[in-house]
Amino acid sequence: MRHIAIMLGVAVIWLAAAPPSNAQTALHAYHATKLSMDCKTCHVPVKQGSVTLSRPGHQQCVTCHAMAFRKADNPRICQECHVASKPTSADLLPYPRFKGQRPLLTEFSHARHVDTLARVDSSTGFRADCSHCHKLTDDGKVAALPRHAECAGCHSRPEIRPHLSAASTTRDCRGCHAPENIERPTQVTRLLPTQAASGVWANIKFSHLVHLRAKGQEKTDCITCHRSVPASANRASLSLPVMLDCVGCHETGRRLGSQFQMSNCGLCHAERLQGALPASHDGNVRPPSHNQSFRIHHQEQAGLADAKCFACHSSVSPNAAAGSQCVSCHQVTRPASHTARWRDDIHGRYAALDRVACATCHTADYCSRCHNELPRTHVPLALFKNGAHARPAKLDQRACLTCHTFESSCASCHRRN
Repeated sequence: MRHIAIMLGVAVIWLAAAPPSNAQTALHAYHATKLSMDCKTCHVPVKQGSVTLSRPGHQQCVTCHAMAFRKADNPRICQECHVASKPTSADLLPYPRFKGQRPLLTEFSHARHVDTLARVDSSTGFRADCSHCHKLTDDGKVAALPRHAECAGCHSRPEIRPHLSAASTTRDCRGCHAPENIERPTQVTRLLPTQAASGVWANIKFSHLVHLRAKGQEKTDCITCHRSVPASANRASLSLPVMLDCVGCHETGRRLGSQFQMSNCGLCHAERLQGALPASHDGNVRPPSHNQSFRIHHQEQAGLADAKCFACHSSVSPNAAAGSQCVSCHQVTRPASHTARWRDDIHGRYAALDRVACATCHTADYCSRCHNELPRTHVPLALFKNGAHARPAKLDQRACLTCHTFESSCASCHRRN
């Protein structure tokens, strides 16, 4: 009887802990949220004292699911983790799994971690903050995503939260991880592109190491291509470098040797390509976004942290801050609105409506150099003062008030009604 009671007790535990039928996409939502189980119950260190935690194995699962493991050939419990109902250690399903895609497993703010002084590691010649977390693979092609071992360099210290150690609890884990969102990704939880998840681009050859070796000669570093990283507050806002980033250095005609220019397709493409360069590979082709409206209303795009103006506009420095990119261009390129008529007739109305826009390029001294002089419409002054000013004042009294006030000028002859 005692044996039967024990078996019934184990069965009750298993039934209480048994995941629902759709648990393939809600393992954490059930175990961590509904059952309030601590992360360290299932995720144990790979070895004593290690901050690298292992995926739950039979030893962790059997604590609650003892009856299921005793029953031979139990496809329901086996297929939670294995491809086959009669599993082997080599057929584990990837986690998380849904629609064949992979979401971001952690949340991370580069803006809070990146070194504002951009200090360099003397042993590698790379930015110390980048090389501390991102290690190149043996072939030098891919910079791997950091794991617990890299994070522990700082977060193993007790004063830093979240704290990372072999004994970390759910409170620490949730400082970076939100497993329920990973299993049911929303618009906030972005899915990693296939290339970013695997590090493999179809028919594309690329090596981080080759580019970083050119650091001294070409003055390149991690931020040369990954410009948006220092200002990124979360991983969902990060983007992979686009073709314009490559064009900035490799465009045909630039100072790099011919073997490193866009015209040499074999530099990046594994398959043999022929024909004219695509528009995206040529900095001399105007992008579709650069229409007539863009020429006037491009300030928002140009002010972005990862703006690519430098790829085509030689007056813009690749390393210029977002705000100074505009100045370096507009100091040498006059806005399209500044026609011959602009100075004599139009600019006053625009200045009255939006002086901040004028201040993008001009200072107050620029205005006073002209407006401290007598306007050409006021010559001869005696004639203008004795009656010729009446018609212009009736047409646009606001223009008069640019320099005059009623009390200082008009009141000497006119009275207010």
